[in-house]
Amino acid sequence: MKNVLVALCLAGSIAAPLHAELKYTMHVEVKKGEAPAGKPANPTVSLMGDSLLKEMLPTGSADLVYIIGERGTRVEYLQPAMGQAAGTYNLALPDGTVYVVNPKDQTYARTSVQGAAAAMKAAGMTPATTVKRTGEFATVAGTRCEIVTFDWKMDIRIPEAVRAGLPPDFPTSLLMNGDTCVTTDQFTKYVELAAKSQLNDLVTNLGLKEVMQGGIPLRQTIRFGTVELLSTVTQIGEEEVPATTFEIPPSYKELPPPAGVK
Repeated sequence: MKNVLVALCLAGSIAAPLHAELKYTMHVEVKKGEAPAGKPANPTVSLMGDSLLKEMLPTGSADLVYIIGERGTRVEYLQPAMGQAAGTYNLALPDGTVYVVNPKDQTYARTSVQGAAAAMKAAGMTPATTVKRTGEFATVAGTRCEIVTFDWKMDIRIPEAVRAGLPPDFPTSLLMNGDTCVTTDQFTKYVELAAKSQLNDLVTNLGLKEVMQGGIPLRQTIRFGTVELLSTVTQIGEEEVPATTFEIPPSYKELPPPAGVK
C-alpha cells in the first residue's frame, strides 16, 4: 500500500461537493533491533531484512495519509515508501481496481486487487499466522485500541537446482512477529468500506486478516530478523474531502502496469 497527496486545482476543489470520510496519518519508521536471547541472528535473514526495509523506506521513515469512504480507499505517500515516489498516491475502488497515480508526471497505472492476490497465490505465498488477543488496551491518537500479538510464517519454495547454489544458512521459511493495537469500537463502518474495495483479499493472502481483528491498526511493530518496522497513527478523524479525491484528472496519461502485475 503506497500513495501521495495530489495537488487539486483550486477551482475544482471549490466546485466539488464535500463528503465525510475517515482520514488518518500514519508515521512509519525502521529501527534496528536485537536478536532474541539465546537465538543468534541468522546473517542471511538479517541481510534480507536490511535490504527489504531499505527498499520499503529508503529514507528510514515516511508518513502515509489514508482516506477511506464509500467511494474507495486512497493512500498518499508524503515521502518515498513501499516502492512509491514521494507525492504519488494509490486509489483502491469498490470494483477492485487499483490506480497508482503520479501527479508530478501526470500519469497513472491501473492494476487490480484480484490480480495481486492471484500473483501471490501463483508464487506459492501462503503464510500462516497465529494471533493472540491480550485483553490489554491503549490509547493512540486519542483513540482506544486493543493490543494483539502475532507470529507469521511463510515457507519459501525454492527449486533444488537453485537451492544448491545458496548459502547453507539460507532460510527455508520467513518468520515475523510483532504486535498491533487495533480499534475496537470506533470507526467500524470504515473497516467495512475498505473491505468493499476488496483490500481484504490482499490482507487475507498476506495472512494478516486475523491480526486486524476487524478494526483499524493504530500502532504496529513488525519484527523480521534484527529489523523492526514501526507504524503509528499520529492523527485520525472524520473529515470532509472533495469528491475528486477518488478521481483521476482526465488530463493524466495511462501507463502500462509494472511488469508481472495485471
